[in-house]
Amino acid sequence: MYGSEKRSWLRRLSDPLIGPDATAAELALGWGAAVAASIAQLTWALAFGHWSALQTIMAVLFAFDIGGGVVVNATRSGGRWWHRDAVTRARQFGFFAAHIHPFLIAWLWPELSFAQALALYGSMLVSALVVLWTPLYLQRPVALGLTAVGLVMGATVLRAPEGLGWFPLLYYVKLIAAHAVPDACARPTNTESRSP
Repeated sequence: MYGSEKRSWLRRLSDPLIGPDATAAELALGWGAAVAASIAQLTWALAFGHWSALQTIMAVLFAFDIGGGVVVNATRSGGRWWHRDAVTRARQFGFFAAHIHPFLIAWLWPELSFAQALALYGSMLVSALVVLWTPLYLQRPVALGLTAVGLVMGATVLRAPEGLGWFPLLYYVKLIAAHAVPDACARPTNTESRSP
């Protein structure tokens, strides 16, 4: 499906994340967002965080992954790659399940309780399952509706530690709004999925 031509190290690194057919602009946006989010988080941690070295490193990694993922998962190449025919629903669900970040935050920052981490992670998984089993033509509105609920929860009852207030918000945006919904060109929409 994708050419076997010799690829640059950046392309080889990007292929499993953004997809082999990512344009130069998509690569720049994805990597740019990840690096910018990392720099912003590191700057805050060094200036205001009073965090341990491990907390600082993990926060920067979270920012890189989530900040970059919001953009990467919303690209056309990312949508085609992550929702290609070879990716089963089980593999898609595995992607969501691997995002155990809330538990790592609860471990490193006692301000976020285990119960809150479980609520954040569990609600994300339930939202992902709902979107995955929704007919294709309804997936985007359902995903955006569930993301809106997640944003409200993240801004109110699931308050993250100081300096990580962005995390519960962008966690939903990356995984539900951006990743769960395929690009319109990712796979064909059959007439059965359009029927009421």
